[in-house]
Order: sequence, then structure tokens, then C-alpha cells
Amino acid sequence: MTAFALLSPAVRAMLALWALLLLLADLFCGVLSVARRRLRCAALTLLLFAPTYFLWQVMFDLSLFGDTADAAPISRVLGALDGLCWLAALALLTLGSALLAAYHLRYGRRHITPAAVKLFLDRLPCGICCWRNNGRVLFSNICMNDLCKALTGAPLMSGDVLRAAAPDGVLTANGRVWRICCRTLDFGGERIKELIASDITAEHAKTQTLERDKAELSALNRELLAYYGSIDDAVRREEILRAKVTIHDEMNRLMLTTTAADSADAAELDRIFSLWEQNALLLGKAAEKDREAADMAEQLAAALGIRLIRPGAMPQALNGKQRDLLHSAALEAIANAAKHAEAKTVTVTFSETETALECRFTNDGKRACGEPRFTGGLANLSLLAEKQGAEVFAECGQDFTLVLRFPKTTEDVQPFG
Repeated sequence: MTAFALLSPAVRAMLALWALLLLLADLFCGVLSVARRRLRCAALTLLLFAPTYFLWQVMFDLSLFGDTADAAPISRVLGALDGLCWLAALALLTLGSALLAAYHLRYGRRHITPAAVKLFLDRLPCGICCWRNNGRVLFSNICMNDLCKALTGAPLMSGDVLRAAAPDGVLTANGRVWRICCRTLDFGGERIKELIASDITAEHAKTQTLERDKAELSALNRELLAYYGSIDDAVRREEILRAKVTIHDEMNRLMLTTTAADSADAAELDRIFSLWEQNALLLGKAAEKDREAADMAEQLAAALGIRLIRPGAMPQALNGKQRDLLHSAALEAIANAAKHAEAKTVTVTFSETETALECRFTNDGKRACGEPRFTGGLANLSLLAEKQGAEVFAECGQDFTLVLRFPKTTEDVQPFG
């Protein structure tokens, strides 16, 4: 049996290093326990730290003075103990520290700790920063630190500086697109500010692609509508041309038949006369369509007790669809003048500029206050006008005026009435 004080300096130095390492391990476990608010673990760590520090202090005292009168009495007493007792004491303290470290390791893997939260937030692709009203940063993850450096050119030291460089909305930094959102929270009885920067680069790119596709589809839709409109006009012109050719051929045949007919044959003359009458009806069919529409406007005005004034004829620059729209607008203007304005007169006038033709329906009834709202028939009329590239709007001056504006075209139309 060899007393601890009689061991070689090298052995005592190794034991002192062992005790020092245990002290460092106990310090780490103690700080970790306090950070995690595990007060019982902190107390247990203190119980392990105190005897370890005491043994290390005795070793230090014996290494300086040896087993002499200059050493502390307790140091001389413990130095006289067998070296195996010292090994057993250090082994027991090491076992306690190891168990405590294992507990902290297991706790960190199975519980949510501040370190785990920090590790998780640092792995997020979005930036997060919280700060007090004085600008002191309480928390920020790696993404927000990089974003702040890109925006301000300096590390994240103040939340107010970051907020000034990153207002709410969408901004671009580091080749990425970010959506910034800031809010105020209550935490621990204190008002703090939280700023979140979400990476929306992929969504922004997809949105731009969708907008381009939408614009292309809208342009294609307009082209298709124009194409369908041109087909209708082409079919109408083709039908009119065929009708004119048929009428022309029929007129030639009738003239030849009339010339060659026997004036004494009454039955033959009656048949030829019937054919002339049918062709005359066919020639007047197109004109009757416009007259019927004009008669409908006159009949509606007469039924509602409104005088319809048309000082001029329709301009010769509107196609068939525009002419139909004009008749519909006339009926709607007359109906609204009687229903809402209690008007007695509706005046239809036309004006022409270098780029457009305007038809104005003015009534002398009472004018409603505020901006006119297009609902019901006027809303439907606006939709029909929009499909033709025309525009419907109202002017509220001394009298109420409904305006139908057409872009100029080169197709011939029949006069109104």
C-alpha cells in the first residue's frame, strides 16, 4: 500500500489532470442544466463539482508543498490515504459525471430545447428575426443574417435597421425573391417585433409564367373572336352576293320571258306578274329589316308617351352588327328614359371624328344624382358593345345622355329609319 503523497509526481499529475477534466465536464453540465431550466440536474451537478474541486485543490496543495508543515492539515491527512482510495473516489465522481452527461444527451434527443429550436430555425429556407422596441435583436436565424447583409451591407445588429431596409412587400436580394411580413407580438409581458422573409422565388417565376400565358391566351381569344366575326361577315356578304346574282339572273329571265310572252294569254301574264312581285319582295327584304327596327323604336316610344327625334340618318360607316347594336341601344335608351327619368323626349344625334363615330341618346327627364350605374339592360348592352370593340358610357350634364361610340370602319350600312 502506497500513500498518495508518496506517489511519483507523474502519477499525481495524471490524477490532477483527471480531476481537472471532471471539473470542466461538471461545469458544462451545470451550465446546460441552467440553460434548460433543469434545476434538479443543476443541484446534482453542484454535488459532483464540489468534491471534485476539493480533491483537485488538495492535489495542487500537495504538489506545491508536499507532506510538510507548509501544507494544509487536511491536505496532509488526505495525502496519507492509500492511492487506491483516491482512484476509487475519482472513479465514482467520473461515473456520476458520465451518468449526468448521458442524461443530458438523452434529454436533448427526446425533448424540445432552445438549441433544438435554434438548429431547426437555422435550417429553414425563410428568414426570421425578433427584436425589442429599442432595436436589440433577440433572435435571428442564418437566412435572415445573410439577407440583412445583402440588403444593408452589414451584419444584423439592429432590428430597426433591418426593418428600414426590408419594408412589407416583395423585394429581390441575393438573386432570390422575398416576401416581407412584420408583426408585433406579446412575449414574456413585453411587446416585441417579428419579421419574416419568405422565399417565393419559385412561386414568383410560376406567377410570371402564368401571366404571360394568360396574356397570350387573351390575345389568341381576341384574334379568334375577330376571326369568327369576320367569318360571319364573310358568310353574310357571300349570301348577299348570291342573292344578288340570283335576283339578277331571275330579272334577266323575267325580262326575256315578258318580252316573249303572248299578250293574249292571260294565264301566262298572271304567272309572269307573280314572279315580278316575288322578286320585288326579295329586293325590299333588307331594307324592311332596318325599317322594322326603326318602327320598333317608334312603337316603343309611342307606347311610353315619348317623342323620338332623329334629325339625321345613320352614318354610312357601320356594319350589320353595329347597326343591330345601335337599334338595341335606341330601345334601351327609350325604356330607361321613361322608367328612370320620366322623360318626354329622346333625341338621337350622330357625331363623327377621325377615329370614331358616336350615337348620342339624350332625354329631357330628371337627372339622377351621383354616377350612373350600368345594371340590367345597360350592363348587357355594354357587354355586347365590348365584343364589337365599341364603348357605352353616360354623360350627366344638364340632360342625361347615353353615348354609343364605335371605332371607324369602312363597311357600308343602311341609314337609320
